[in-house]
Amino acid sequence: MIQQEQFTDEQIQQYDQQADQAIQQFQQILPLIPENKWELHSDKNGFKIHLRPDKDTGLNFSRGEGFLPYTIDQIMEVLNQVENAEKFDELCEKASLIQKIRDDLLIFYQRLKDMFIVVSGRDFVILQKRHKNGNQLWVVGKSIELASRPPVKGKVRGELKLGGWLLEEKEGGTQVTYMTWGDPKGNLPAKAVNFASSAQGQVVERLKKFMDQKYGKK
Repeated sequence: MIQQEQFTDEQIQQYDQQADQAIQQFQQILPLIPENKWELHSDKNGFKIHLRPDKDTGLNFSRGEGFLPYTIDQIMEVLNQVENAEKFDELCEKASLIQKIRDDLLIFYQRLKDMFIVVSGRDFVILQKRHKNGNQLWVVGKSIELASRPPVKGKVRGELKLGGWLLEEKEGGTQVTYMTWGDPKGNLPAKAVNFASSAQGQVVERLKKFMDQKYGKK
């Protein structure tokens, strides 16, 4: 049986504050406006990928979006099972729930695959919160440290500065946007950086394919 984490009221209050700040920052960075400096990377089959250089790490923010013919509730049914990321996120090797603090606040673990043999995978402990505003649902996460979850041997503990989803209710379905901004720590070859950025941008399209299989659509 998995040991449940025990958090004090003060810790939960701190997590709430961290998560609220992350949501606010996510809401500022996500829009495709000039000051956010997003650059179109690809536009195929109704799915767009934008990248934004991160001068601090030399890597990219990644932003993918597209329309899914499913309701927000149907999409959240998939996303609430965090292990489903293993099935639609090309980079994800392992995802597991650590603690559901409330319906809108949870902590989970995610481990990314090794790349090109010589590049060790990264792992993360992520605090995630949901925030509903009208027809929009924001699902935003960021890295935290948890003493009970040290880095796995052979992996490098990365930092997810911001990552998550904007789900917007539309006629016939949901407009889905997924954005990640991370620091994988350590040195990465350029081909690994480019591969990871592109793969993260494709998550929305891969989610649609996963849901099409789940609901028997072509």
